[in-house]
Amino acid sequence: MPITCRRCGTVSEPMPAPPMPGSLGEKVQQSVCGPCWQEWLRMQVMIINEYRLSLADPQTRTILTQHMEEFLHLKP
Repeated sequence: MPITCRRCGTVSEPMPAPPMPGSLGEKVQQSVCGPCWQEWLRMQVMIINEYRLSLADPQTRTILTQHMEEFLHLKP
């Protein structure tokens, strides 16, 4: 069943599998197209580098999740 991407508005097939575990991964799969997810992965690297985030720090995951939700227009 096709989805309408919340970021770009493109109607396409959903990604074959959630890109991350848990309910957030399912939400991304049902709401975001593959190309926008790939854009997010590139943006994530830039955010990690610019803010010098340590992936070992649990707070980093919270920061990245917030940026991801904003970038992909997942927040209500």
